[in-house]
Amino acid sequence: MDTISVTRDIEGKTGLITVRIDEIIYLGTDSRTAILLLHTLDSVYFTAGTLKYWTQVLNASGYCFLLADRNNSINIRRIVEINKLLKVAYFEPESERNKASKYSTMSKSGLKEVLQVITELDSTVIFT
Repeated sequence: MDTISVTRDIEGKTGLITVRIDEIIYLGTDSRTAILLLHTLDSVYFTAGTLKYWTQVLNASGYCFLLADRNNSINIRRIVEINKLLKVAYFEPESERNKASKYSTMSKSGLKEVLQVITELDSTVIFT
């Protein structure tokens, strides 16, 4: 069980905590700061570094993250459904989603790459 040190607030005033990497559904960027957002199903955490850097680090550590567009890196193994028309990855089944449920957008090329990786992993992702 690998963990990563993060903060609960963007300024880091609450100090460091650890989050299990396998709980991260996607990484995002904050356009106003150089802070990386790490999204789990029920929280957002913060750390320093670039999206590209953390995607490479996590993949070199045995995880499967993919830059799905310029603002998101998706944990491929956490995707449960993909809407190909909207180019959106969901991390919860439709029956469990609500207004607070998280999803990640993908560019056209990002969607193509995600679909290729999912096919190679022989995943049970649902396509709509």
